[in-house]
Amino acid sequence: MQNPYTAPRSTIRSMAGRYLMTLAVVGSLTLALWPLRDRLTNANISLLYMLATLITAVWLGAGPSVLTAILSFFSFNFFLVRPYYTLAVEDPRELIDLVVFLAAALIAGRLAAYARQQAEAAGLNARQQEILYGLTSALNPLTDPAAIRAELRRVVIEQLGATHVDYLPSRAVTPVPEGAGNAVFVLLEAGETIHGTLRAVFPHPLPASQFRLLSACAGQAALALQRVELTAQAQRSRALAEADQLKTALLHAVSHDLRTPITIIKTSAANLDALDDRLPPAERRELARTVEAQADLLDRLVGNLLDMSRLQAGAMVLHRELNALEEVAGDVAAEAFRRYGAERIALDFPDDLPLTPFDYGLMRQALSNVVDNALRYEPAGRRVIIRGRVAGDSARLEVINHGPTIPADEKSRIMEPFYQSRDGRSVVGGVGLGLAIARGIVEVHRGAVWVEDTPGGGATFVITLPQEGA
Repeated sequence: MQNPYTAPRSTIRSMAGRYLMTLAVVGSLTLALWPLRDRLTNANISLLYMLATLITAVWLGAGPSVLTAILSFFSFNFFLVRPYYTLAVEDPRELIDLVVFLAAALIAGRLAAYARQQAEAAGLNARQQEILYGLTSALNPLTDPAAIRAELRRVVIEQLGATHVDYLPSRAVTPVPEGAGNAVFVLLEAGETIHGTLRAVFPHPLPASQFRLLSACAGQAALALQRVELTAQAQRSRALAEADQLKTALLHAVSHDLRTPITIIKTSAANLDALDDRLPPAERRELARTVEAQADLLDRLVGNLLDMSRLQAGAMVLHRELNALEEVAGDVAAEAFRRYGAERIALDFPDDLPLTPFDYGLMRQALSNVVDNALRYEPAGRRVIIRGRVAGDSARLEVINHGPTIPADEKSRIMEPFYQSRDGRSVVGGVGLGLAIARGIVEVHRGAVWVEDTPGGGATFVITLPQEGA
């Protein structure tokens, strides 16, 4: 499709050329009718001149159509109406015919020219809509302000016929020599925000319709720039909110969950120092074990905080190798036995469970966190079951607890960082990071973790890991 802006009509067909074409049309028609003037009636001749006027109006415009009507009137009278070669007429009634013909030709020419202008305006409007739609479609997926400005520059140059396009203020403004064109300045304005100024240079004066199109294109680009800016502001606000939430949770952890073991350690150490000689050996050993247990708890809390910070920063590095999930579960069960002094975990693994690619140390930590949470709520005399299965192309681990059932609205939130249950059960644990860290580690392995109800009561934590990807 030819671009109506890069090739304006005035450069293709000058006004003088159009009027010369009018003379040629009327002259050719008169020469063609001259040998037939004695055979044709005045009505026939007037209709042919009327047709020429209509054709000229549609083809060349309003001005040439008026000239065609006037030239047709005089040519008709001078060459084709008796007496020939004079403007006088034999029959006065023919003068009325000529005047009516002139009036009808002028009106018909104006109407045809108006119809032509309306058609051109409709075509121009359709072209403008096409340009705006294409620009909007191209801007929608863009998220970089530089790319948005580059797309607007391309449209203004390729579709609107500009020779230079710059943005002000900018250090990359290209100087335009004197007399090189007509510069137009348009604000990139969206609401009350101005995102700069577009400077476009055209080789010819800009028509009002083209200036409106340029302003509309600049408005679309300004809206796209505003969208990118608002999206960036929303992301910054969300990041600040998350950081504030994390800071508040960390302060809570430091002020309560971390201070509790520190206080117990300090009190037990002070009692050992002050009452060493007066304490029975059994009580001294009990205080020493208390110090050791609280130090282990403090180490786990600090480790969980550090692990969560690494997960949120994306700094967790995997060393994935083929390993046996049963070995990981066995290590977690042995660690629980040392901590509680009793067998509180039962293992249920088939003999043919295939090896699975994962980072052994990280997966042991994730499973240990899940099992620790399950053991806190496991009734006395019952055991947490760790079951391994194959589910399609994934390995499936189930940590089955027989304690209280988790409410449905908490199942999707229980593994969020620092989440505390509404019924107060979370006071048994630490800062609420164990399950969040476990989920983060599993998701780094491209796996998934969720909670199901245990038949008969309790919660079953399900971990799935892809079998491929080592």
